[in-house]
Amino acid sequence: MAFRFKASKYKNAAAKVPKKDGWITDISVPRGLSSQGNHIKANCHHIAYNYDSPGGNILGILPLNSIGRQDKSTPLLHAHADSVTDFDFSPFDAFSETSLLATGSQDCSVKLWTIPSGPLTESPSATATLTAPDRRVESVLWHPAAENILGFSSDRSVRIWDVGTQQEAYVLEDHNDLVQSFSWKEDGSLLTTSCKDKKVRVLDPRAGSTVQTGEGHQNVRDSRVLWLGEKDMLLSVGFSKMRERQYIVWDPRNMGQPLATETLDSNTGPIMPLYDADTGMLFLAGKGDSAVRYFEVTSKHPYLTECQPHMSSEQVKGVALVPKRAMEVMTGEVNRVLLLVHQAIIPLPYIVPRKSYRDFHEDLYPDTASGQPAMTAQEWMDGGNNMVTKVSLDPKRRPAAPSKQSGGGPPPAAASTRPVPPPSKPVVQAKPSTQKVEPVSSVPVEPVKEDRKPQPAAVQMPKPAATPAPAPAASNTEIPAKTSSKDTATKESPTEESAGQKGSNRKSVFLAGIATSKFRHLKCTTLHRSTHIVNIRNLNMSLFGECDGFHANPDRVAVPLSVTGGQIAVYEVSQPGRLPDTGVPTVQNGTTVMDFCWDPFSTHRLAVAADASINIWNIPEGGLTETLTEPEICLRGHEEKIYCMKFHPTASDILASASYDMSVRVWDLSAEQQVFKLRGHTDQIFSLAWSPDGQYLATVCKDGSIRIYNPRDTTRPLREGDGPAGARGARVVWACDGKCLAVTGFGRSSTRTVFVFNAEDLSAPLTTVDIDESPTILVPYYDEDSRVLFLTGKGDSQIFSYEVSTEKPYLIELATTAFNSPHQGVSFLPKKMCNVKDVEFAQGYQLNKTTLEPLSFTVPRIKMEYFQDDLFPDTRACWEPAMTAQEWLDGGNKVQRTISLRPSDMKPLSEAPKEAPAPKKYESYNPETYKTDEQKKEELMRAMGSKLELKGDPLPQDLFEGVDDDEWDD
Repeated sequence: MAFRFKASKYKNAAAKVPKKDGWITDISVPRGLSSQGNHIKANCHHIAYNYDSPGGNILGILPLNSIGRQDKSTPLLHAHADSVTDFDFSPFDAFSETSLLATGSQDCSVKLWTIPSGPLTESPSATATLTAPDRRVESVLWHPAAENILGFSSDRSVRIWDVGTQQEAYVLEDHNDLVQSFSWKEDGSLLTTSCKDKKVRVLDPRAGSTVQTGEGHQNVRDSRVLWLGEKDMLLSVGFSKMRERQYIVWDPRNMGQPLATETLDSNTGPIMPLYDADTGMLFLAGKGDSAVRYFEVTSKHPYLTECQPHMSSEQVKGVALVPKRAMEVMTGEVNRVLLLVHQAIIPLPYIVPRKSYRDFHEDLYPDTASGQPAMTAQEWMDGGNNMVTKVSLDPKRRPAAPSKQSGGGPPPAAASTRPVPPPSKPVVQAKPSTQKVEPVSSVPVEPVKEDRKPQPAAVQMPKPAATPAPAPAASNTEIPAKTSSKDTATKESPTEESAGQKGSNRKSVFLAGIATSKFRHLKCTTLHRSTHIVNIRNLNMSLFGECDGFHANPDRVAVPLSVTGGQIAVYEVSQPGRLPDTGVPTVQNGTTVMDFCWDPFSTHRLAVAADASINIWNIPEGGLTETLTEPEICLRGHEEKIYCMKFHPTASDILASASYDMSVRVWDLSAEQQVFKLRGHTDQIFSLAWSPDGQYLATVCKDGSIRIYNPRDTTRPLREGDGPAGARGARVVWACDGKCLAVTGFGRSSTRTVFVFNAEDLSAPLTTVDIDESPTILVPYYDEDSRVLFLTGKGDSQIFSYEVSTEKPYLIELATTAFNSPHQGVSFLPKKMCNVKDVEFAQGYQLNKTTLEPLSFTVPRIKMEYFQDDLFPDTRACWEPAMTAQEWLDGGNKVQRTISLRPSDMKPLSEAPKEAPAPKKYESYNPETYKTDEQKKEELMRAMGSKLELKGDPLPQDLFEGVDDDEWDD
């Protein structure tokens, strides 16, 4: 009953039973089916099912779109010399109308068949025959990610074959009795089996070893096991000691104790499970039952939530799940189950009710498996664990078929580089004594490697550590010192197409007169829960408004706690998971924490503003093992509480702090002393920010003014201007390479507002954008490469995004990210942490009430195999200093070197082959597409003429017979 309170898009999905004229009828189905298979399978093109025959050795093959009564004269697939026990379609049929089918039989063999498109016109011949050692084949299953890898179980073993070379690759024999079923993990690295010895095992096929073993169902009757997609969960179904049907949920990493066990009923038919990894929908149907149970699978207790079951008027003999790429997405169909019943196949679509189906409902259809292999058989045998690529189900974004064959079975023999044996007739041996491969008319071989390149899968996985970007030979550069603000502007950048340009110098793109951005469709994703830090206790949620809430760097995260002593917890991001309830070591400051920040050039140095002093802490390598009570440095000089602090962006050991004593002080940490004291404020200082080159310091104050200082030149402001009004807080950041200031605050009507100022003229804002009404101040973060400004506040449940431009409209609205629950803050990481292969341009952490979750900001792109050099210009190495504190104090103005983020194995997008231009369509703003009146008239006449046909038939009235003249006299 928990599903009633669970926010789920699929909980109201219900089976829509078609009328009988929508069934596939008049087919022959065996009355007694006793093998381990499901007796019916489907792919995007065909349906295969066990056909009623004296030996049980025949399969019926139908097109997937079949409907109504079937012709009895349709050819059948005469598969084996004995009963067909199981069969399976290859999952790699993306751009092929044919299907590759593997069948297993009691004659101790496995055969491969190429099924042509459409209805069978003749019984096909096997393309290859694989043999098992004197034991019947129980289950057959293709590898989910590697091409031409086929597994089948026989007696006490599971055998893995490379059907491309027709060689047996691995044999798994760690079973004490009959293997009743097996299932692959989604990436094919592991497989799980259920055995008649009442155990469930997880095995590594390439190592030939058993990874985990659990006590399964305590009855020897038919049991099944299923790997639940990308979740670290297994499902097994079988019978208990009391002969009751039950399911068990397992954690494959620890099978000593099941996660959940539930009894279903006392029926006698074995349960056949089906699982859709995209939606988390699980279907359970028993042989001989008239009901199909539907569950939703979650990663938390109770793991399986039962939804509305389907009650049928027919007894079920077999079930199959149709692949997602064959769904009718414009009708709300999220799954389709095929029920094999007496003399019929019933398609059972599951529909999610929506008010309208005119538009594609993207929230119902996550990207699904593309039908193309992620790797070759050899790559998998060499240790590869790639996930299959994903494609969108949006009809407008469906991928087009490539010019060459890609997956979906063996390519033509002419495309192979491997020698093909001469044609010969298929040979079937009932009980072969030795393992061998029987040559047949054509041999399946793996496709040419360049026909399909493995690409990164579109799945939500834990983010790998970022590969350090290659550093060019560029050194730190010197810029003019102590000049007017005009001299601080960066040099003119190359053209927009240049890959090495700075993002802040790129001009906005205008489409039809409207400014747009390449980042307008940015997407924020919360990474896998295995990367989360959970069970954070005593989080301080009542910090002063000038504090950002928490701060993260590439190695660790600092989180304030609401306990006595001004304590800050430091968590290592390399050690995610659940924190202990007590005993977490902290940094103890002894008084109220006002603000804190990490040194950008050292992941170990933490600066904390504790009342009127600044404590500098050095976090040991590997994290805290005990509570720290004595700081490395303690700086005193402010007369009142410190409200905010910022490290210098280019010089090491330089720190600026603002206090309620209305002064800004600049500190040299290497000398442990104050070097500058900036005056001119008449009230509390809300925020301060260094310019990107470190020459200037901007502040926003409670007196309603924005000020810009040159600390080394004068203690008085260079420029002043009117900022946000009111006393509720404000924030400031530099943008567009120091040319602009972005300020957040509140408008006259208490609306949260963003202002953009010209850094050289603060008299009036360039633009003002109202966001919403909320009591908390928006905390800004600016990414200088993409020019994207992220905005969020404490207690918000969304992140607003804008691109800042030096041209009108100055702020270009981007996609807004919404979360299910409010957060305490967001902290971003340096650019080097981004995984550019996933087109990730920003990465950060989100702090909730008890959890810390990593966030990934990406841009959807089509050609992801190329480095997106239009999105990733050379970036400033802001994680390393350009000069020492003394060099800066002496007037130096060095900036960090710039480096390319392009991995060595990726080509830039600008070097990708140019595609043929699309034909021009009519555009109201483009006179070149206008048609003349003569052209319009000619098209109209041509269209009318095509609909009219010249006919020589007489008119109806000409066919009427007249009357004689004498008849008129009567």
